[in-house]
Amino acid sequence: MAAVVTALASLALIEVYRLQVERRAETARAEVVERLGGLRARLESALTEPLLVTRGLQADLVEHGDMSDEEFSRLAAVLLADYPAIRNLTLARGTVIAAVYPEAGNRAALGVDYRSRPDQWGTVERAIKTRRPVLAGPVTLVQGGVALIGRVPVYLPRADKTESDFFGLISVVIDVPVAFATAGVDQETLPIRLAIRGRDGLGAAGGMIWGDEAIFSDSPIEMDVMLPGGSWQLAALPKGGWDADHAELQVTRLLGIILALIVGLASFGTAFYIRSLRSARWRAAESEERYRALVETSPMAVCVHRDGVIIFANEAAVRMAAARSAEDFVGVNIFEQVHPDFRPQALSRVQALMSDGGALPSMETRLLTLDGRGIDVEIVSARVTMDGRPAVLSLINDITLRHQAEAERESLVQNLRRSNEDLLQFAYIASHDLQEPLRNVSGYVQLLGRRYRGKLDKDADQFIDFAVDGVKRMQEMISSLLDYSRLNSEMDARRPIESDAVLERVLSDMSAAIARQGGRVEARGLPRVLAHESELARIFQNLIGNGLKYARSGVPPVIAISARRSGPEWTISVADNGIGISEEYHDRIFTMFQRLHARDAYGGTGIGLAICRKLVQHNGGRIWVESREGEGSTFHFTLPAA
Repeated sequence: MAAVVTALASLALIEVYRLQVERRAETARAEVVERLGGLRARLESALTEPLLVTRGLQADLVEHGDMSDEEFSRLAAVLLADYPAIRNLTLARGTVIAAVYPEAGNRAALGVDYRSRPDQWGTVERAIKTRRPVLAGPVTLVQGGVALIGRVPVYLPRADKTESDFFGLISVVIDVPVAFATAGVDQETLPIRLAIRGRDGLGAAGGMIWGDEAIFSDSPIEMDVMLPGGSWQLAALPKGGWDADHAELQVTRLLGIILALIVGLASFGTAFYIRSLRSARWRAAESEERYRALVETSPMAVCVHRDGVIIFANEAAVRMAAARSAEDFVGVNIFEQVHPDFRPQALSRVQALMSDGGALPSMETRLLTLDGRGIDVEIVSARVTMDGRPAVLSLINDITLRHQAEAERESLVQNLRRSNEDLLQFAYIASHDLQEPLRNVSGYVQLLGRRYRGKLDKDADQFIDFAVDGVKRMQEMISSLLDYSRLNSEMDARRPIESDAVLERVLSDMSAAIARQGGRVEARGLPRVLAHESELARIFQNLIGNGLKYARSGVPPVIAISARRSGPEWTISVADNGIGISEEYHDRIFTMFQRLHARDAYGGTGIGLAICRKLVQHNGGRIWVESREGEGSTFHFTLPAA
């Protein structure tokens, strides 16, 4: 009997020791799971929250079809005020970056075509094909540094609204250290060792992003971080490893030997019951912790109400309501926080939801905070079960800033209209009130020249010539300024045109000037573009005229015109073999009345290239020059493809 008891006690000791080892391992893993679950929730929030700023920009693009670079910068400045993790926002028309905010420190990104960046094109192409946001990176930036980039494709509806066409991308450049610091990933005091992989959202197939890769091969706790368009993999271990701290196990072994004869067979059943119970509790705690962390750290306000009374609110909802804590907000009547103008609609929605179940589509409404302020919000609601009874769960997004931005944009449009009216008034003054006095001055000065030339001294004759020449130049400049102010006065829609046919008519009109200079114009492969025909003709005329005017002495001018496709637009190039332009003057030449040479060497008022730039911008493109002094010039301008 003693042998049987001894054998049973030994078995009991072995089982107790094994269970204690498993319990220690389960406790350690549960602690790591709890830590890692919170980190994952905060990291998902820190990486997805910045993408919310693109919603206002997307809405504006869908509403108006495009926006100017200045409007983009203004809206971006408003949207980025509360997002320190965002380094900058960029707007690409097609696959070419057209605008960036802030521009300081990021100017190098302007004009970059994603197709020319193999390290970025894969994620850009994925966003375009899936029509969904994609988080890429870490990516080495053109302007320097490393960051995450959220790519948000923009598709604009066609006129018949049956389909949509790709317009471009809005990119959110996220500062990795700031985002990770916000999520708590970089805290040195964490009791776990952390590793992250899944570059470009490729999960286990992606490269390392953070930490030691060896952690993934040491039986870690692993979780997926769900990102827009992909995922990362988190892996974590206790800092001391799974086998740290054996003292507790040694004590358990000694106590087991002492108690083995007493515990006997009962220890097996008790230990098994405890192990099963703790395992179930661990699984329930992991699930509860995950969803609690997701709700609590969500940047969007979440509240649950039953019979009109709020029974739960997360931190974002407490901040939105201007409450000091959740206790101040819980128990409040939800309908009293709805603006009186919208209460009947809100009550009707809740009644329909409780009656039919399911979820309701989003709606815009106005809420009142606890301090009496009104805020514009977008709400999505669904019926849920809480504590065994039905309730209404609402996700609330504050869109006050978006409405303010829309109001500001409307104010800017009104100001622009007033400015255009002032410009037309100025054109009228320039064409009538200013020209008439100049004509009188010119007439009397010329009369002085005819009547008194040779009767006074040589200085007087020279002074009269200077006066006549100055009046003529003033008349030319006013005429040019009047011409410039009248550009784009007709707001008729652009239409598809054949640019080679437009060029052919321009060359016919300029044939005498080309022959007089002994030059020639070569053109090949000109495309079909979306533009105003008369404005494109004037662009060609000014650029070809410049090539003829600024020819090198003794060298017949040769002007070559070509085109190449760049995503949704064409780049047309006009190259000459003339005197060229020093690089320091490349920006200056597009400014009104800017001249690089004396008037007696080259005629004109210096407004031709300013007119070209304004006409190109009116047709949705941009213009620039590539040139070196003495090596000719090439003017490039873009137009949308038809």
